[in-house]
Amino acid sequence: MANSAPFQNTDVADGGQMQAEELKDRLVVLVSLLLFVGGTLRWTTVGGIAGHAGVDLQMFLAVSLVGAVTLGVRRRFPRAARGLLTAGLTACLAYALRLYSDPLLPAAATLTIIVAWTLSPLLGLAASVANTGVLLAMRPLEAVQMVVAIVWLASLVEWLNARGFEATLRWAWESQQRMMTLLEEVRDRRGELGRTLESLTEATRRLQRTSYELAIARQQAEEARHIKAQFAANVSHELRTPLNLIMGFSEMMYRTPEVYGQVRWTPALRADVREIYQSSRHLMGMVDDILDLSRIEAQRLPLRLEPTDMGELIHDALATASGLLRGKPVTLSMNVPRRLPEITVDRTRIRQVLLNLLNNAIRFTDQGRIEVGALEEDGEIVVSVSDTGVGIPKDEIPALFEEFHQAKGPITSGRGGTGLGLAICKQFVNLHGGHIEADSVVGKGSTFRFYLPLPESGRAVSRLAYYAPEGWAPRAPESPLDKTVVILGQDLGAVGMIARAIEGYRALPAMTLSEVTDAVQSDDPTSIILLHDPFSQDGFTPEDVWRAAGDPTLPIVRCEVAMETVVTRELGVADYLVKPVHREHIIDAVRASCSRPSALLVVDDDPGFVALLQRVLTAEWPEAKIHRAYSGNEALAMLEHVTVDAIILDLTLPGMTGLEVLQALRRNPRLALLPVIIATASSYGEELAKLRGGRLELLHSDGSTRAELGRYLRALLDAHQRAPEPVIPRAAPPPSAAESPAF
Repeated sequence: MANSAPFQNTDVADGGQMQAEELKDRLVVLVSLLLFVGGTLRWTTVGGIAGHAGVDLQMFLAVSLVGAVTLGVRRRFPRAARGLLTAGLTACLAYALRLYSDPLLPAAATLTIIVAWTLSPLLGLAASVANTGVLLAMRPLEAVQMVVAIVWLASLVEWLNARGFEATLRWAWESQQRMMTLLEEVRDRRGELGRTLESLTEATRRLQRTSYELAIARQQAEEARHIKAQFAANVSHELRTPLNLIMGFSEMMYRTPEVYGQVRWTPALRADVREIYQSSRHLMGMVDDILDLSRIEAQRLPLRLEPTDMGELIHDALATASGLLRGKPVTLSMNVPRRLPEITVDRTRIRQVLLNLLNNAIRFTDQGRIEVGALEEDGEIVVSVSDTGVGIPKDEIPALFEEFHQAKGPITSGRGGTGLGLAICKQFVNLHGGHIEADSVVGKGSTFRFYLPLPESGRAVSRLAYYAPEGWAPRAPESPLDKTVVILGQDLGAVGMIARAIEGYRALPAMTLSEVTDAVQSDDPTSIILLHDPFSQDGFTPEDVWRAAGDPTLPIVRCEVAMETVVTRELGVADYLVKPVHREHIIDAVRASCSRPSALLVVDDDPGFVALLQRVLTAEWPEAKIHRAYSGNEALAMLEHVTVDAIILDLTLPGMTGLEVLQALRRNPRLALLPVIIATASSYGEELAKLRGGRLELLHSDGSTRAELGRYLRALLDAHQRAPEPVIPRAAPPPSAAESPAF
């Protein structure tokens, strides 16, 4: 950079000099042409002027000769042409002074001086001296002294102008150079902008392609979600049917063994049947949660919190898990202090956590011991399950609690499992505000610990169930952006359904007004969702809720949901039971229809379920005749010649569906009033809700402002536009239930 400035100055000086030389050369050409053309024209026309023909001819011939010679010399010697032009003009002046006596003629010397000083300062000075000498030589001093003074004054002015002219040329050249530099920079920037535009265009194309791929991925994810939901529904039906049989028969054998006649029931057999019955009940309570986990919604399962003795719960889990050893040389032990604080948890969820951990320990421990311990530590109950099994590699531990993940390797292969047990454990522990961890050494065993906060520790603020994302602790957040609502309803299933539907909100389910009071005091909800059954007289009113909340300004959203009473009234049946059904529910439903039935008809395509119902009904009413039908056509044919007091009907029958059977009964005057009890694995609640319509109300005790009303309306309109539902006509259902799932 130090050498660039002198180089630039030299270039600027050379450029200005070149421009000056070019301008001087043009001046030489212009003056020479004027002399040549003017002298020639005057020379050719001077012959017509009387008295001056000879003198003028000589004068103008000399002028033309000076112009012609200057033009000829300029082509090869431009600098010599300038001196020749200056000398020629001076000679012409001298010759004119000699030929003419005009007193104004000496003033022509100033033109020569101006041209000479313009061409070169040296020529100007020489021309000033030469012209002064010519004037003094050709005229008396007193005649030309004024002209001489003018000549030198003009010389001074031209000398000053010459200096300014050079500076002006240099400035003009520098300006031109700067403009050229700026132009080059602009061109470079334009090129850079062009390249940037090309890069942006390419990035835009890639972004569009990525957006398209994301749209395809989203569509595939939606299809996968739909397939998962459909799969979960199918699995639900397939699980409920055999589970209902297992639970029903085991309950009959355990509670009323006398119905089996002269069977010798040993204490060991009774104990085994009891374990089957308890395990089937536990499985029934967990099947819906596992299905929710398969739909990736296990993070918002409802918790039924109650004070629990952890030692008793651990003892119960160990008693159940001991049957899984199957003769293995493994010892189950328990290390729990006697004075362990009482903890508020969901007994079913924590029991499943313990059973899952014990099941894993038993599967991976061939010999040795398995110990379950518990202690109080830093305001938490720490429960540990340790074993002396095969162990888990360290690199597998971080992924243990992921869904469908199983440890890989020869020591763990072939031991079964679905990869859901630990994932369910993590979700359940997180819902209680705790966390779970694992330590393991290959060949020595593993230890799983989960931590549950005690109520007095302040970590669990509310005693209600929480629905929250993974890892969320039950402490009420300090952020003003937290969105918490209370869902009040008498049907826990409907409450859970609404909680899963309001994505992005922390939902606190409540089934009593006292739970609403606790929730408002501890969690400060933004509103309360009141589930309303239009056919029930036992529901809560908004006034009851406001009194329980202690805040009459709290908004209440009251909505109608498809509860059991809605389905029962719409179908016109005596009762609606969803499999798996309990023995007590069947008996209560039949007794409500007819106190002492003499004949009953069971219609179901599952022979096992029909046999179970026959056993339950016979045990309760031994004198009653139980008729069986395995299809809708068979049931209608049987009713033509058999009289029954009530029908237990399944809706999912092959051929003629249960809904079509129900329609046929209503069209028959003799059978129209016959009580029908629905016992099915399918739920028609949502379809019936669409058929009959529903109401959604937002209640404010003090009214709403215009701005609030507009915001509510926009939210409803946006929700309707984002998730349009198919329109179901409010008309009588068609004959085929397969064509109208809403009936």
